[in-house]
Amino acid sequence: MIYLFIPFTNTQNNQELLSMGTRWVTSFNKDPRGKEPPKLLFHNTGLNKPLNIINQNDTLYILAHGHFNMPGYVANVRNGNCLAMDHTALATILKVSGLPLNHKRVKLYICNASGQMRKFASDFKRTMQNMGYNLIDVYFYDSSVGVPAEFSDGQYHKDGVHFDGGGNVELTPRFRASEVRHRVL
Repeated sequence: MIYLFIPFTNTQNNQELLSMGTRWVTSFNKDPRGKEPPKLLFHNTGLNKPLNIINQNDTLYILAHGHFNMPGYVANVRNGNCLAMDHTALATILKVSGLPLNHKRVKLYICNASGQMRKFASDFKRTMQNMGYNLIDVYFYDSSVGVPAEFSDGQYHKDGVHFDGGGNVELTPRFRASEVRHRVL
């Protein structure tokens, strides 16, 4: 099973991230391969633990934004306002949201706008291991990524684009985000 998790609450204006997650689920419903759509979950400050339903071998995607001017942080940007968190805050949110300690796979589906996602992902993995997540594998994407879109093969794939050193989108052909996915060693 695939889960999408937004680490920001409703009161933190996560509407854009929620919209991205909803578009992701919708694209799975359109995909002719008939894959089961992911389940969309988000952080809340109540007593609920939305991640406690996740099994050890499920894939957990974290949906957030990278920020060109804030290396080392993931963000929720809306109407010019930015709420950011570092790797420790993100790991803490996963733990308090009920992610089981035996969970194995987290994919940071976050744009690499600052070029620092490799370091963020490495620091995040180390923090998760220090919290008792000894089996955790962490993946990150070395480009900007988008929700699944229809490709020329008629199937839906997660989309990606490259940025140049100045943060501008390079004119490159579309590619599958999996082509720039990396596992933290």
